[in-house]
Amino acid sequence: MTFDTRMFIQYIMFIRYIVFVLMFGIGLWQILSGKVGLGSALMAGAIATFIVQTRKRQRVRQLEARGIDVYDERAWFIAGRAAYFSYVTFTLASAFVVLIGSLWGPPVLVNPYNFLGICLSLLVLLNVCFYYYFSCRT
Repeated sequence: MTFDTRMFIQYIMFIRYIVFVLMFGIGLWQILSGKVGLGSALMAGAIATFIVQTRKRQRVRQLEARGIDVYDERAWFIAGRAAYFSYVTFTLASAFVVLIGSLWGPPVLVNPYNFLGICLSLLVLLNVCFYYYFSCRT
């Protein structure tokens, strides 16, 4: 690994730590303001994500110490195809839903933040599904 790559990885890790602290802090703030469910969910999510990321980094370091190339070209190729097909599928499906909803749908008040969360969760689900599809196929 070159010096630039190590600096970039350290920079990304620093940003991850800040995001974890922010999630935990927002969760604590929500608990103190009376929204115990949301606050505890944010705090639990931050802790669980931190533990999973730490275990993943330890495993990658162990594999690299044994001389195994963890980030090979096949994984990047599959991830790129999965991301592209997720983007195309989600964009076309969203455009279709918006078109159908604007033509025949009743006027409904929708909280945009909840809708945005649902859209993001669908995008992540599509990415994971396409990744496994192309991983099995390639």
